Amino acid sequence: MKKLISVLLSIILAFSVAAPAFAAEAEELPTIYVTGAQTNEIYSAENERIYPTGNDGKEIVKQALKPCLEKLVEGMITGDYDPYVQEFNNALAPAFEKVILDKNGEASDGSHPKYHSSTIKVSNKQSGYRWGDFRFWYDWRESPIKSAAELKNYIDRVKEATGKSKVQLIGRCYGANVVSAYIVLYKEHAAENVSDIAYYSSSAWGIDFMSAIFTGELYLDETAISSFVDYYMENKDIIEDEALKELIVTMVDLFSQIKVLGLTGDALLKLVDQFKADLIPEAVLACVGSWPSYWAMVTSDKYEKARDFIFAGREEEYAKFIEKTDAYHYDVQLNIDSTMLELQKEGVNFYIFAKYNFPEFPLYKGATTQGDAYTSVYRQSFGANAADYEKIFSDKYISSVEEANRKYISPDKKIDASTCLFPETTWFIKDLHHNDFDPLHNMSFEIMRYDLTVESEKYPQFLIYQDGAVSVLTGTDEDATKPEDNKLVSFFRFLKSLFTFIAKLIKGETKIELPF
Repeated sequence: MKKLISVLLSIILAFSVAAPAFAAEAEELPTIYVTGAQTNEIYSAENERIYPTGNDGKEIVKQALKPCLEKLVEGMITGDYDPYVQEFNNALAPAFEKVILDKNGEASDGSHPKYHSSTIKVSNKQSGYRWGDFRFWYDWRESPIKSAAELKNYIDRVKEATGKSKVQLIGRCYGANVVSAYIVLYKEHAAENVSDIAYYSSSAWGIDFMSAIFTGELYLDETAISSFVDYYMENKDIIEDEALKELIVTMVDLFSQIKVLGLTGDALLKLVDQFKADLIPEAVLACVGSWPSYWAMVTSDKYEKARDFIFAGREEEYAKFIEKTDAYHYDVQLNIDSTMLELQKEGVNFYIFAKYNFPEFPLYKGATTQGDAYTSVYRQSFGANAADYEKIFSDKYISSVEEANRKYISPDKKIDASTCLFPETTWFIKDLHHNDFDPLHNMSFEIMRYDLTVESEKYPQFLIYQDGAVSVLTGTDEDATKPEDNKLVSFFRFLKSLFTFIAKLIKGETKIELPF
């Protein structure tokens, strides 16, 4: 009898201890989704849609190309590039003139986003929350500091409507900057009212190619150009004719290997240096540079250079604008990491989702790195090391990583997550483009709801997007890294594509028709 009682007590004790693990279903919380720049249409004071304009970008470039080239050639002959600068800005201005902000960084003309959360009733939905239930609508042109104050109020409204004590936040691309401004400026509010924060392809650490444009520090790396051209020619319908496409790809590859591409790039940059101080500031302020939001996506190490370059001689004219961008840089941007770590200690969970295996825009030094086509892995993930695009980590690098941290190296040897801010809650999805976010929704919802880490069997740290779904990245899959330079092979590939194109041209089966 004693033995039987002991067994029964053991079973009861076992179930009483285990019960919470099964019975304690994670609380479902409303999730506020903060999307990025250009995800909300802009209307004029007369309620006419002014952005997106609906204009064909290729057609605009096509019309502007001939007069701009003519003025550029004239400048090369005369040494006077002012007519070219004027022609370039005349071509650019019409595409943005209705949506630029004033010199205070404000919409004084009455232009406004189609939707704004301050004017939309918050639903009192109590369960079955989805990512689109509480989308935060705002004017993405304005300072993230202003948007952060609006987000704080929206959080309070969602809590009141749902009766929940806390919410979850998702910051997508530039939305991560808005969320970051909120947590830095309203840290106590965030600690009390937010349980989880997810960042998708975050630009909170900035975007490198944008920094290069805003500082005028353009750099044309031949390897980056070759990778960029190769990828976009192969994967995008930029040029329909296959023979012409192959000719361009092989020519760029050959020029890169024999260093002609680099010399051409250097010559081009020397030319740009002669007029960039007149061209770039004017051009930037005539388009995206008039939006404080885009200044928030300049990397912290380049912000002051960018500000001094773009506003040189105009400091008084743009004093209130600079005040806004300075406030974000000094008060928010420089304090994002420390605030995230502080909030983590107070119980707020951070989940970072980075994407990779796309070439970066070849406009800055270091553009050979891994990215999602807009933002580098390093910046998306808050510090993860990555091998260059189409390359893998060397054995020397891998052996230099502490053995305990090698579990954070991706199976394809491209990503080292041990160096990022939150290695236990940062995921990397291969072959998922910056503009593709839908595959992250269900996954991130489940991860946030059940406080999962990269130790999860279902969602380990390294994933791959293929056949319309996210799955576990195992081994190197299709990952064949770019072969070592072989000038002879590249030369014969180019000759083959050249002869093929000429033959089709003679037969009338193709024609030279570039996109612009």
